[in-house]
Amino acid sequence: MGSEFGTQSATDEDIQKTAGVKGEFQAVISAQPPEKKGPVRVVIIGGGACGMAVATKIRRQSDFEITVISRDSHTAYSHCGIPFVLGREIESFEKLIVKPQDFFRKNRITVRLNECVNLIDLDLKVVRTGEGFYPFDKLVIATGSLPFIPRTGSANILPYGVFTLRSLDDGVLFEKSLQTVKKVCIIGAGTIGIECAAALSRRGIKTFLISRSKNLLSRQLDHDISEIIREHLESLGIEVISGELVTFPENFWKEKKLYVGNRQLPVDLVLLASGVRPEISLALEAGIKIGKAGGIIVNEMLQVKAGNKAGNKAGDKAGEEFLPYVYAGGECVEVTDLITGEARLSQLGTTARHMADIIGNNITEKRTTLGPLADPWVAVAGDLQFGGVGITSRKAESYGIKIITGFSRGRTRASYYPGRKDVYIKLLFKDKVLVGAQLAGGEGIKERIDALSLAIRKKATIRDFLDMETCYAPPVSMLVDPLRPALKTAIRNIKEKERKEKEAREEETKEKK
Repeated sequence: MGSEFGTQSATDEDIQKTAGVKGEFQAVISAQPPEKKGPVRVVIIGGGACGMAVATKIRRQSDFEITVISRDSHTAYSHCGIPFVLGREIESFEKLIVKPQDFFRKNRITVRLNECVNLIDLDLKVVRTGEGFYPFDKLVIATGSLPFIPRTGSANILPYGVFTLRSLDDGVLFEKSLQTVKKVCIIGAGTIGIECAAALSRRGIKTFLISRSKNLLSRQLDHDISEIIREHLESLGIEVISGELVTFPENFWKEKKLYVGNRQLPVDLVLLASGVRPEISLALEAGIKIGKAGGIIVNEMLQVKAGNKAGNKAGDKAGEEFLPYVYAGGECVEVTDLITGEARLSQLGTTARHMADIIGNNITEKRTTLGPLADPWVAVAGDLQFGGVGITSRKAESYGIKIITGFSRGRTRASYYPGRKDVYIKLLFKDKVLVGAQLAGGEGIKERIDALSLAIRKKATIRDFLDMETCYAPPVSMLVDPLRPALKTAIRNIKEKERKEKEAREEETKEKK
């Protein structure tokens, strides 16, 4: 890997090497005979959720020539399903393959697996791999993300016994290694880390979950909702360690232990789930603009911005423009946050799929745009569902946004009905308008988050929610929906804030007199 997360930095040395390779590259292309006019050639780099969906979308709407180039040995599979195979809720990894290779052959989509693109030439409209050259009329960059792997020594490779879950192959390899182990440590308490911890616990494997932050899912949830998840994981027998840094020796395979704070932790395997970083090395070397959030800059049509090509001075904005023939989508691009208006990344499969539709439409001249995103998400660990949408208290504070919250605990069914489960709801309001929501519970969380996502997009107010009518039947709800107590809590907090502000003004007036 070229850096902490497997992408190369844009050093002067890298740029010089790229410039040299490009000269040789151009000579080879120039020597080739000109091709006859034929169907539009679309080359897609990346065979993940976005790339393959773009290919099938374009095929449904055109007769274009489509080539997908993927470094993986599998494509068109559900990465999000890997934890549930590890937990044996899904019987095999083959079940995660959504579309077999035969589907793409029948639909005249060329898929090149185990093939890495090593250069993009935007001027010549060609990409190069170790196998050859691929001319294009339209290019889609859907390179996704790579695991964030902190350096622990001089080596650039993972020690034996330390795994990541970037691909289906990674999942298969990790599953095989679990057959004879008794203790596993998962580093990183994001959704994948938590879901994998619950999966291994389900198999009877002693599991340690380590979070560098004091709270689990610290970027996605507030402390109070995060604590509900922690309690649930601990009830499954998972040892949760938070607020501690972990290191492991490069000869981990021999010592079979980690160092967590002042503690030595004996484990058989380690799973790194400490986040991902966008894979932007190819785009960067091609002179495509990278934003402050670390992803590829795109416009509303998901076209990339060109500028600062190899050899140009960094920061020189002359000649920068959005290219009508180059698109990017998925985890490698930046999006606009619906609440803050700032650029950020979105690492959701639903976002990647939505972007694929937009790219496919625009390539086939059905103009479609992407607006700001609220990023609704949901995860499942054992019997607990949890998720959120919009802004968190921590993020609001960092942007200077003043919010009021409302919290409630209710049940998913009538109190007397069998199988009822707890549900926790936290709402976040700015100027009495909903800007965020976080939930945890035994069932129905996904549907509630979807509804609250729409409410945020429509700028629903507390008054709108109080006027909302809800349905009721004992097997599926309480008579008074758990959302209403959260609203009443928010109203009380607003009144308390207004009272304190009034008293402060009055006190200030007295002091002036």
